[in-house]
Amino acid sequence: MAKTKRIQFRGDWVNPAEARWGLILVLPVMALFLALKIAPLMYGGYLSMTQYSLLQPPRFIGLDNYTRLFNDARAMEAFRVTLYYTLGTVIPATILSLAVAVLLDSRLRGMSVFRTVFYMPQVASWVAIGVAWLYVMNPAFGPFNYLLSLVGIERQGFLADGNQALPTLIGIGIWRQMGYSVVIFLAGLQGIPQNLREAAVMDGASWWRSFTQVTLPVLMPTTMFVVVTAVIFNLQVFDQVVVLTGGGPGRATTTAVLFSYNQAFTSFAMGYAAAVAVVLFVAIMVLSLLLLGLSGQLSSKKR
Repeated sequence: MAKTKRIQFRGDWVNPAEARWGLILVLPVMALFLALKIAPLMYGGYLSMTQYSLLQPPRFIGLDNYTRLFNDARAMEAFRVTLYYTLGTVIPATILSLAVAVLLDSRLRGMSVFRTVFYMPQVASWVAIGVAWLYVMNPAFGPFNYLLSLVGIERQGFLADGNQALPTLIGIGIWRQMGYSVVIFLAGLQGIPQNLREAAVMDGASWWRSFTQVTLPVLMPTTMFVVVTAVIFNLQVFDQVVVLTGGGPGRATTTAVLFSYNQAFTSFAMGYAAAVAVVLFVAIMVLSLLLLGLSGQLSSKKR
């Protein structure tokens, strides 16, 4: 009986027929990925090097849009606002989410209800959430200002104040991100072998020492996943800004994505808007790779 020829693929041995069927089954997914992800990305890169207003065909102008972008004070301000929003949201939300997840990881009765409550903002529509927050933060009759008046603090402008709008957006962003992050941290905590914690307790370690030397190192991959996904999400912040402030007051909350949107659909500068999107894409990719590299280094040190 002839021996079936086999080829090696990532450490596993398969025969040519299996390899062909695997390729056939993967091709539809790859075709969709190329059509819906790679092709628009490449076309956007091309548009970023054109002058295009929707009314006339694109005209190639090379790197002029990028030169204009890096000399445009409004664009640089939008990128700074995006960076401040991302840092102000990701760092506190990650720390608070981990703290809440540790509390919810306890085996007390009723914890499942609290887990559901924390995750609810993640599944709600941002339009509905935004309308609710606009009411809560209303400078004239909002409940939050009423509570402040009860303790003798004067009414605040919040989203209507140029100095308070971005911090208020960051606070709302922290509140929303925590729902997702808490669930991910909970999954990571419940995946830690119980015998590791019990061994630390038997060795006389305090709760804090057990948490910092056992729980946190094992939880590092989960933490980096939460951070990377949060950075990617918050650098593309758009919907909550549109619903809550529209980029104002002035340009206090105009983010990079909103700036690109306004250039495309208000000023009809499609090529310039595409250049903004390409720069943001490169920034997200670089930051993600740096964070993933840091995650790999931390994991190797742990081992």
